[in-house]
Amino acid sequence: MPEQTLTRESLVEFFGEEEYERLCRHEAGHALIAFLFKRQIDYVRINNSKEKPSVTRMPGSSLDGAAHIAIAGHMSDFLIRKNFACDLDTVMKELPMELYRSDPDYQSFQAACYYYQLAETSVVEQVYNLMMTCQKSLRAIAAGLSEKTCLTRTDIEKIIADNA
Repeated sequence: MPEQTLTRESLVEFFGEEEYERLCRHEAGHALIAFLFKRQIDYVRINNSKEKPSVTRMPGSSLDGAAHIAIAGHMSDFLIRKNFACDLDTVMKELPMELYRSDPDYQSFQAACYYYQLAETSVVEQVYNLMMTCQKSLRAIAAGLSEKTCLTRTDIEKIIADNA
């Protein structure tokens, strides 16, 4: 069976506008931080699946920045929804209330922090600082993903270069 071509319209119909945009903001965060950690990215895309609705595909076995990349999705969604109008204290206080222990990204974040002996608060602070510095690129990646449903590494590199 050939792979179905997913459009913004079909995905908005599948998820609803609000959830679709949340997924785009989330994956944009993973993509930006992976790019900044110089991790290879094949693509980032939104799927029509409730079980695995979105993915940032990074081949290889490198774990560089694993904790940062894992928490970046939630941080990106949070910051964009707040229009970047929040300080680190607000993030530290409010973001954990949105995270669920069963969330795979949150579990990966905690595992990477434990494995690499990183303080979770330090990782969150570093991701916050990167995203505040690169907010124009982050918004542009989210917008590009929302429009196209899938971005390649080349797309992401161009978006970041155009918004630096």
